[in-house]
Amino acid sequence: MEVSSLCNIFDCAKCDFGRAERCLGCILGNEQLAALGEDTCGIYRCVREHGASSCGGCRRPACPLEHRVDTIFPLRSRFESKRWWAGKIAKSLCDRVRQLRELQPSRRISDRTVARLRWYLLALEDLAAKGSAVVSSREIADRVGVSAALVRKDLSYFGEFGTPSFGYGLRYLQSKIAEILHLNEQRNVIWIGAKRLTANASLFDELRRHNCQIVAVLDPDESLVGTRIGDLQVFHLSSLKKVVENLDADAAVVAVPPGEAQHVADALVSAGVKAMLNLTSVLLQVPGDINVRSVDVAAELMALSFYTGESGRTPRAG
Repeated sequence: MEVSSLCNIFDCAKCDFGRAERCLGCILGNEQLAALGEDTCGIYRCVREHGASSCGGCRRPACPLEHRVDTIFPLRSRFESKRWWAGKIAKSLCDRVRQLRELQPSRRISDRTVARLRWYLLALEDLAAKGSAVVSSREIADRVGVSAALVRKDLSYFGEFGTPSFGYGLRYLQSKIAEILHLNEQRNVIWIGAKRLTANASLFDELRRHNCQIVAVLDPDESLVGTRIGDLQVFHLSSLKKVVENLDADAAVVAVPPGEAQHVADALVSAGVKAMLNLTSVLLQVPGDINVRSVDVAAELMALSFYTGESGRTPRAG
């Protein structure tokens, strides 16, 4: 079907409104509106401003109308359903933008964006538990403590998952974020540091909820070898390479005393583990292709102390 409207949605040659002369067409109709000093179609203005023949002729990966629903041609708005138009134009623009982005060199996603995705997922789980079916970026933002614009920006790196002014299908967005984080695939994790896991046994169930499973526990302390944590028996660190090979481990948690941390990290690198969660106070030295996330409670409390001291408190008015 040959589409000839500026937005590339309508086939003007087959349009009943055009044949009945109720629509003058994008160009002529907008020119008459402009001559009368009335508002013109947002797409018409954008196409003229950027010298394109239509939306289909635009090659900019970022569309200024991508999240707008006020683009309907004023002459058509007299007989067109704005709800129908909003959905149609959003899909058309988003499909085109996505295709263009796929042709662009891949953009590096920041670590902070990836970290926020997990908070968005937790917020969606909370909303789903309350019975919500549709969610807005504002609702997600309020639960995570960021701006709605940042939520939309983070999600836009991975595609378009919602419709402007209508929000996101909650279950759909939940599944897409899980897919982005590869939580729809089974992840096998090795935990090194038996004592720390014993105090956090509830992690087994929490991780399973997100398709992540602790498949082995190891420790450099020989006195702990052979003990059990849940269904798992503790093995010695010397068994690491064999454990990684046999269990197809994707990541490891380093939860040993600080003096053992670097030794454990070196052993993990040697065994081929590419991702580590570091729960120690040591800044691990690893090759550049190894991804390390560090969670140090003492360091976080040190930073938090700024906000409890006089310098971090908001001055009182007057």
